[in-house]
This record gives sequence, structure tokens and C-alpha cells, in this order.
Amino acid sequence: MIIVIEGGDQAGKKTQTALLAKALKARKLKTKIFSFPDYSTPIGKKIQSYLTGKHKFPPQVIHCLLAANRWEKLDEIKKAISMNSILIMNRYYQSNLIYGLVNGLPPEWLEHLDRGLPKADLVIVLDVNQKESFSRKKSKRDKFEKNKNFSQKISLTYRKIAKKKKWKVIDASSSKEDVHKSIMKIFSNKLRS
Repeated sequence: MIIVIEGGDQAGKKTQTALLAKALKARKLKTKIFSFPDYSTPIGKKIQSYLTGKHKFPPQVIHCLLAANRWEKLDEIKKAISMNSILIMNRYYQSNLIYGLVNGLPPEWLEHLDRGLPKADLVIVLDVNQKESFSRKKSKRDKFEKNKNFSQKISLTYRKIAKKKKWKVIDASSSKEDVHKSIMKIFSNKLRS
């Protein structure tokens, strides 16, 4: 099973991914975490240089790089699927779709970039308002994080697409414990169905 934790910047994805992994391991479920973008790879380093403003790319190029970053981890993902009950993705191909749409790229083109990657079984979107996001991280925000207007469009687009694609949306402005409880409830319901 692949569970994806999605959401805008500073929504708590890293925190909730770690809490979910800990809870699943406590239930004796073999679990592995992947985080995207993965800055440890050659392509990941290019993405990081773009996000920190050292490189400029047209939107099409950065979204191709973001997709390529997942493809360069494909063998590792497949191996993890064979060895674990659950993979938790801190962002996956869904974020490329959302950010790409906000950058004005066509949905079919964006979805085609990731066609063939292992599919997500459950997508949970952590929805946080801009005021909360900016209070969580005031400095050293990357290219996407700095712009409040862009950030607001990301949140709206996540909500809109989540409805269409039946992704689960959680209000991530509450305490991390409450958000974790909501995630565990969604996960339990998914296992029962």
C-alpha cells in the first residue's frame, strides 16, 4: 500500500509522515518513507538549486525535473514495495500536478510525466491556511514558499483537485496530535474498506 501525504508548504507533511510511520511500526507493519523532491540525487540537486534561486528554469523544465526525480528512485520504490507492507510518500506525483497547474501547465501533460510510476492507494492532503504556514517558517523559505499569492493558489488547487480525485483533506491548522488522529482514522477506514 502506498500512502501519500500531500499539502502546501509548512502544512506539516514531514512531521505527519514521521508520526504515521512510528504508529504503523508500533502496529508491527513494515513501513518505509520516501520524500520528494529527494535532494540527494543528481536531479534532486538541480531542483534544490532552482528552489534556492541559484538556477532558473522555465516551468516545463522544473516540472520535468520533479518527475525525473521520482523516476530515478523507481527501482528503490519497487524494492521497498516488495519488502514492506506500507510505503509513506512525503509528497509524490500529486504535488507535481498541483504546482504545475498553478504554474499554468496543462493537466494531461503533467499527469503523463508520471504515468507508469506505482500508484498511490491513499492520498491525504494537509490543508493549512497561509497565515499559519507563514507563522511556522518565517525565513529561509524557498522560491515557491516565499510568494503568499502563489501559496494561496496552491491551497485552493489542492482542495479543488482533491474533490475530483477523492483525496482525503485534513485541516492541518490544528495541533499535530489532532492531525495525526485524523490521519490514523482515515488509514483505519481505508484498511477496513
